[in-house]
Amino acid sequence: MEDNQKSVTQTEPVNTEEKTEGAGTEPVEKTEKTYTQDEFNAFDKKLREKYEKKYERIDLKKYKEWEESQKTEAQKQTELTQQITETKQENEKLKQKLAVANADVSKEFRDFVRFTVSEMEGDFEDNLEDFLKSNPKYLQTSKDVETPQSNGVATKKISNNADDGVTAILKAKHPDIDF
Repeated sequence: MEDNQKSVTQTEPVNTEEKTEGAGTEPVEKTEKTYTQDEFNAFDKKLREKYEKKYERIDLKKYKEWEESQKTEAQKQTELTQQITETKQENEKLKQKLAVANADVSKEFRDFVRFTVSEMEGDFEDNLEDFLKSNPKYLQTSKDVETPQSNGVATKKISNNADDGVTAILKAKHPDIDF
């Protein structure tokens, strides 16, 4: 409950005005009005109740339908055009992300490379190819590529020889068993 005693400050610009009484001028400062958290909450509650009472009979769904019916054909066309433009931009962004991923760019640099290449003039894929030729440091290296395993852990195979490691030890100790 200690939070309720925090003060909230109503910000008003501090003005200094000069009195023009007699020969001397004295600056007068206006002070800021402060409220406690309880006073602020009470004021907020009062305002909410006022507006809830004012708009309680309004059905928001019906209002939206009425608002939509009041739009002109030009406004509807403008909104539709805006939606199409946004969808095209999102589609282009996704195509660029796919092109960057297919170009074997390292995961940590994909957003950077996509942004940098998208700012260049011309075709994105051509610019991507040129950019990666001049900046091969953003490409995946062989150590970045993981070998898929059933448990999701990348492993490195040391040798293709079946008689390495534990198998070689077992064969040496038990020559009579076929491995």
